[in-house]
Order: sequence, then C-alpha cells, then structure tokens
Amino acid sequence: MSAPAKGRDPLSVLTYLTRNVRRILPASIMLASAVIIVVVVLSMLRGVKAGAMRYTREFRVFTVVLPKKQATISKEERAAIRSHPSVERVADAFNCIVRVKTFVGALPYQLRAVEADDLVFLMDRAGLKLKPGGRLPAPDSNEVVMHEWLMAANGWNVGQEFGIDVNEDDWMPGRFKVVGILEGPAPMGFASREFMSNDVVYGFAPKLWERLLVVAKPGRQAEMNAFLRSLTTAKAFDEARAIDEVNESFDQIMFMTQIISVLIMLVVALVVGLLNNIFFAQRIDEFAVLLALGWRRGRLVRKVLGESLVIAFASWLAGLGLALGLMEGITWLLLEPRGIFIPVLHGPPIGLSLLLPAVAMVFSGVTVFRRLTKLDPIVIIERRG
Repeated sequence: MSAPAKGRDPLSVLTYLTRNVRRILPASIMLASAVIIVVVVLSMLRGVKAGAMRYTREFRVFTVVLPKKQATISKEERAAIRSHPSVERVADAFNCIVRVKTFVGALPYQLRAVEADDLVFLMDRAGLKLKPGGRLPAPDSNEVVMHEWLMAANGWNVGQEFGIDVNEDDWMPGRFKVVGILEGPAPMGFASREFMSNDVVYGFAPKLWERLLVVAKPGRQAEMNAFLRSLTTAKAFDEARAIDEVNESFDQIMFMTQIISVLIMLVVALVVGLLNNIFFAQRIDEFAVLLALGWRRGRLVRKVLGESLVIAFASWLAGLGLALGLMEGITWLLLEPRGIFIPVLHGPPIGLSLLLPAVAMVFSGVTVFRRLTKLDPIVIIERRG
C-alpha cells in the first residue's frame, strides 16, 4: 500500500483507488467482462439484423407481383397494373435462386431474370454500376451478374458457375455462370429472361412461376403499393413486407438474448455487491475510527458510494471501449471479407449495459448502508484493543 501523494487528501476517493488497486481489480475485471459480453453479443445480433435489412433495399426500386394460385398473372391484372397512373414501368421476370452464405447459414437469394432493356433500366434506377473486368449477361445465355456483397459472401469471382448441374447442394436447376459484378447501394443480381423462358435451352422453363417487377413513378411508391396490395389474384411483395419478414426472423432470438443478458448482469452485479461487502468488512476499523472522529454516517455512506461509483463506471467505460474495439476487429478481419456488414455502434446494447454498474451500485449501496447503520465504533475500537 503506497502513501498518498503530497498535498492529496488522504481520505479522498482518488487516494483510496490508487492505494487499493489490487483490492478493487477483481470487481472491476468482472464488471468490464460482463459489459464486453453483453455489448458484443447484443451488438452482433442487432448487426446481423441490420445487415439483413440491406437485402431489402431492392424493394425500394420495385415491388414484386406474383400469382397466388397459378403460374401466370392474368392478362386483365397485367393490363390494370400497366395502366395505373402511379406505375412507370413493368418488367416481366423469373427468379433465379442462388445459395448465399450468411452469418446464420446458407440462405436463398433471388436474382431477377429480366430482358436486356429492363436490366439496364433497373440498374440505372437502383444506382448500380458494373465493376471493371465484367460484362452484362448476353440475351439467351445462362450468364448472370451479381452484387459484390453476394460475391464476397460466397467467396466468388467472375467466372464462377453455380446451379444443381454444378453442385447438387445448390437450389436452382441447371448451370449458370457469373460474368459481371455490380456495385452500388442495393444488393441485386440479374439473369437473362430470354434464356430462362426458352424451354429448348433451359428445360426447367415450363415450371417457373412468373413475376412482375413494378416500378413506381418518383414520389408515388406508397400509392402504387396500396394499389398492388388490392389485387385479388396476385400478391404484392414490397419493402414493408420484406422488412416485416426480417423482423419476424430476428425478434424472438433478440428477445431471448436480452433476457439472458439481463440475467448475466444481475448475477455479476450480485457478485460485485458481495465483493464490496467483503471490502467493507476489511475496512471496518477505518470506518469505526472515522465515526469516532465525528464523521456522520451519511458522509461515510457518500464516501463509500462515491468510491463504488467511480469503480463501477470506470469499469463500464473500460469494458465498453474493449467491446467496441473487439467488434471493430471482428468486423474488419472476419466479417467484411465474407460480405457480412455489421455496424459497430448500437445504442440499445450500450444502454442496456449501463444497467450493470447501476445495479451494482444499488446493491452495494443498500448493503453498505445497512451495515453502517448498525456499526458501533466504540465496540469495534475496544475489540481491536
């Protein structure tokens, strides 16, 4: 135990902390470790959810209309859609499914098989550009272009082939080849509708269900989606429905993880409170002397709470800094190279982690206050002889 620096109050919080580093270190490490666990786990889950939301951005460009009971959309509804005043363009499409590796396992992603002029229009509307070294699919070919995020997730390069004819674990019948990589804000991919509708060159063509990609005029997306949802024999899948699906996929696991995190914090706060209680017992002579010298019990409680407050929030800050650094390292080194983009900063996990020092403070304060109210300094001094 070192002596306080010259001029420093020997009874100040800073003096106590500098003279008792080894004593307070176990509780500080426990608090910081719990903060790291809570922030990293909850931030990772929220980050995965935020990353999944990126894949709903294509529905800001178009709304998908698909038949409910048969493989085609009726001529009457096609005509009604094309003539609606909120609609700018309608593209006939099929889905070309690609197996994409994600943080939670392989998931299907739909490449849109459209005609060549529709492909160029949709790329322009979505703000997508073709990266150097690639090209757009040739009509009547099995060629596709995919967004760079999808390519990174699978570890693919231009020239990669996929489909059941290439890998029986794939989900799309046939053989397809990536000839270009797209970059831009919306992760999208395209194939050739001319190829996928030709049953001579693509034998699975008769079994494909039609899709319509409906693009709204500027500022009229909500109006168009309301109209498309009113259709009776076709279903409109828009951005709101895509976001709802992502929320439903993550909400239950997020809820359970938050409960587990709260339980972890309560257990750690309880242990820290018990440690503080032990520290109090070790300092009982100090407190007895201060009371005998005329300190009021309220002043002594404020001193102990001040020390606990500094320790708790210094530990929280250390844990938070380490957690954010760990998140940044995991994202940069492991996730982004695999096309998994997770934001580092998330307010709710950080806010929830603040409960840890708060609960530890409350528990410590209650136990210390109860013991101080029963402390008789004369008895303690006489006992020590």
